[in-house]
Amino acid sequence: MSYLDKLQEDIGKTLEKVSSREKYINNQLEHLIQEYRSAQAKLSEAKERYQQASGGVTERTRVLAEISEELEKVKQEMEEKGSSMSDGAPVVKIKQSLNKLKQEILQMDVRIGVVEHTLLQTKLKEKSNMTRDMHATNFPEPAAGPFS
Repeated sequence: MSYLDKLQEDIGKTLEKVSSREKYINNQLEHLIQEYRSAQAKLSEAKERYQQASGGVTERTRVLAEISEELEKVKQEMEEKGSSMSDGAPVVKIKQSLNKLKQEILQMDVRIGVVEHTLLQTKLKEKSNMTRDMHATNFPEPAAGPFS
């Protein structure tokens, strides 16, 4: 047998071994790949929910600012008109309404804070879970060397 024939035969055997090991490794890691894809999908879904919720909080904050500005205008107008009015009953009702609006604004501020806090906690928990999952992944080592 010539030297090149022997070399060809050795290379063929080595390629078969490499192919066999590659198939073995792919089979061993298939479930980890599936878990990773699933985790990526969950992360994308959580990010989307977070963006939607953040948009809702931002919109509510904008609406609250508009209402507060309008309230201040109405309050100023009422004070101007209140000084010229002789009957005090409407002024008392308006002041009661203003106090009620202030209480509602405070309640809305608290709700917004709770939603922002919940969103932040969810985001941090997702990040922590992803980090833990990535560090918890163990790859099995082959029993023998790659060209045994």
